[in-house]
Amino acid sequence: MALLLSALFMLAPVSTSAQSVNDSYGIWATFEASKKINKKFKAGIDAEVRTMDAVNSLERIAVGAKIDYKICSFKDFGYKDSDKFELKANVGYIFFHNQYPESKSIKWDEPTYSGEDILYGYNIDHAYSALRNRVYITLSGEYKIGRFEIGLRERLQYTHTSAATTDETKYRWECTDILNEIYELGSETEPELKEAKDNLSLRSRLNIKYDIPNCKVNPFASVELYTRLDEWKGYDKMRYRIGGSYKINKKNSISLYYLYEDVNDIEEPGTHAVGLEYSIDL
Repeated sequence: MALLLSALFMLAPVSTSAQSVNDSYGIWATFEASKKINKKFKAGIDAEVRTMDAVNSLERIAVGAKIDYKICSFKDFGYKDSDKFELKANVGYIFFHNQYPESKSIKWDEPTYSGEDILYGYNIDHAYSALRNRVYITLSGEYKIGRFEIGLRERLQYTHTSAATTDETKYRWECTDILNEIYELGSETEPELKEAKDNLSLRSRLNIKYDIPNCKVNPFASVELYTRLDEWKGYDKMRYRIGGSYKINKKNSISLYYLYEDVNDIEEPGTHAVGLEYSIDL
């Protein structure tokens, strides 16, 4: 148990320098239902809702479907402890309705002779929504060591974000009296087109679970690395999770976790979220 706690500490985002007062906060709620077709195949559907600004506004609504395939386990090779190792693959599709919040970008004038910049205005992109479609293929393996279960998942995903329209308001300081250096702030609003985007990414996740004796609550922790394959800039973002799962019965389980997401972009805030997942085997 001490080893798991050490792992959770290492995976958690404890560095305050990586966090910002501008970080966003939200709640992520997921529902998943699956049905075993035969010994190898399982079909599933899932739905997700995410909020931003705590619970003040929706960030995402998503629905998806997937097919899981059990490639092999120790049993296939004649080992006695057949449940200690499993290798799986799946393919899936997810439809998203995303809400993008209002954003502000500062504009700067040409440097003065003293070398200092003069702030002369800023732009406001109004909030808007866009549709996204994603397909993915996953390969994952799980290995049990004593009461620990270590899992590694590799997911290749392609996401298409549809074009959307919004309004952009430009605010500019204008000099109305040169002699007295009097400036007034004027504004102009015009439509803006958000072009369609495509994203090809690889998601690599390491997960650790611990089976507490005679207890239905099992703690877990994970760290996930996102890498853009079509626009290389190093890693795209890191996602850390720590939480616990509770097995209600053989077919129902629930998980509660804390998540921190760190984006590899100084202009993008990190994300803190409390997540709730409910799973049912039909």
